[in-house]
Amino acid sequence: MHHRRPVLSLLLSSVLFLSILAGCGGSQATPKPTATTASQPTAVAATAKAPQPTAAAKKPTQPAAGIQVLRATFAHGLDEEMRPKDPGANFHPDETVYLSLEIKGRPKKGIVTARFYWHDQFIAKADVDLSSVNSGVLFSVGENTYAGYTLTHKKSLPISNSYHATVLYNDQHLGDYPFHVVPSAKAIATKVGAVTLARGADANYNPVNPTTTFHSTDAVYLVGRGDWGLGTWLQAEWYVNGKLDKTGTRSLTLKENAPDTGFDFSYLPKGGWPVGEHYVVLIVNDKEVGRYTFTVK
Repeated sequence: MHHRRPVLSLLLSSVLFLSILAGCGGSQATPKPTATTASQPTAVAATAKAPQPTAAAKKPTQPAAGIQVLRATFAHGLDEEMRPKDPGANFHPDETVYLSLEIKGRPKKGIVTARFYWHDQFIAKADVDLSSVNSGVLFSVGENTYAGYTLTHKKSLPISNSYHATVLYNDQHLGDYPFHVVPSAKAIATKVGAVTLARGADANYNPVNPTTTFHSTDAVYLVGRGDWGLGTWLQAEWYVNGKLDKTGTRSLTLKENAPDTGFDFSYLPKGGWPVGEHYVVLIVNDKEVGRYTFTVK
């Protein structure tokens, strides 16, 4: 699968991560902010600015790494101890993403990093230094450490199921945890209607001269209609002789609900189309919804 990049270059310009640490428990004081009761686990917080229940790691964490992540939970908030509030891995495009890590015991040193990605494209990262929160703890019995990460963004994140956070300890991989960006509660249901290839499109996005056969100098149009919810993004990817031509990729994002609305994408490669069979793929919210083949004679 090729990377979907409708607006991500704009999102990345606002990325910034900050880290804050907090702790509790044990017989000595730990750095502020600090919880007060020894019976509660250590809390670690990291805050970031960037563009369902507990998520399972793609790979199990390895105690040999020096620490072990017991749980990684996406949520819609964190409490003062960095435990998840309102757990869930589905977020609206303008929502803040929270991640809570429960780490076994009280490791006294090491850097725990959370790196956020869309597909394999890096968005942002944050580090927390465990020594800053646990350096004052002389002992602990049956207590664990919590790390909290907050991903905020000035621009809406693209709707997609292909986000994940990679967690590392001293740059050693511990696990990958998926999350999703879903349509806003204000968005109508997106539904793709009729889509066709043509030699053109009129002002109302109706196809002009629909066909699947073109000359080498023809611009090929992909014309369609549907119901588009707020935040929905569409992308056309053109394949010449079976190979993606990235210069032809175009995207658009809906800034409002748009029922029964048309669209068109068009492309003519530099130098014209080579004779043969080609196709264009229509992507809606990071999912392929149609593949349209045409022939150049």
